[in-house]
Amino acid sequence: MRSIIKIASVFALILTLTLSVAAFAQSCREWTMDEYNAKMADLQKREADAKAEMATLDKEIATLKDEIATAEKATADEWQAIYTLLGTDEAGVNQFGSDLGALEAKVDELSGLTPEELFQRRKEIDQLEEQLNGYKGNNIALLSSMQDKIAVIEGKISQLRASLPKAVYDEYTVVKGDYLWKIAGKEDIYSDPYQWIRIYTYNRDQIKDPDMIYPEQIFKIQRGVGANEYLVVKGDFLYKIAGKAEIFNDPTKWTKIYEANSTVIKDKNEIYPHQVLIIPE
Repeated sequence: MRSIIKIASVFALILTLTLSVAAFAQSCREWTMDEYNAKMADLQKREADAKAEMATLDKEIATLKDEIATAEKATADEWQAIYTLLGTDEAGVNQFGSDLGALEAKVDELSGLTPEELFQRRKEIDQLEEQLNGYKGNNIALLSSMQDKIAVIEGKISQLRASLPKAVYDEYTVVKGDYLWKIAGKEDIYSDPYQWIRIYTYNRDQIKDPDMIYPEQIFKIQRGVGANEYLVVKGDFLYKIAGKAEIFNDPTKWTKIYEANSTVIKDKNEIYPHQVLIIPE
């Protein structure tokens, strides 16, 4: 009886184990001991192979990390040598790049203006170009990345100059009964009759006598002083004008101004406020 009970217990245990590994089995058939041993040996071999492969990969990863660290150190050493040659450091290079970026942003701001607005702010173009030239004199500008940035900014400044009008003016068509004093006094012109001479000198190509103008003539009404022009103010004289830094920076060159404006300057010792003078190259 005890043998029967023991056999029944063993059978129950085997049945329980069989059911618990049913999901693992590839089929419902029972394995022989040889099959089981073969399967276990295969799994153990695959596990050992995987562990060996993982160990190999870990070793390769460690080697790659060492190579990367070596390369990074070599790169850092090379950059340090470059910084030393340039007389700066990484922070200095980064700051230089930021300064160029700020300068480019100012150029882009001007690019968004109308031609008339740009004309009024044309001196800013000169200032930005002067600032850029200053950066070009810095050793950091020798870096290829900085040279590329500088080239882009130079191109944008050139585009600004190309879009800059040579002069800004409105037009006025003469009607019967007009004369320069009257035209200059109009609210939509200068609201100042004393600026009649401005109209006269700005339109010297078609006004030969300021006392004689004719209906249908179209006059240019100057709204901004061009790069090769000068608007006389009270207290000016040719010698003084020629000496201005933005003109010739040399008062002895006053004769050049006189010769270029001989049709509107009758006496070299007498010029008047609101006259528009041509400044020769």
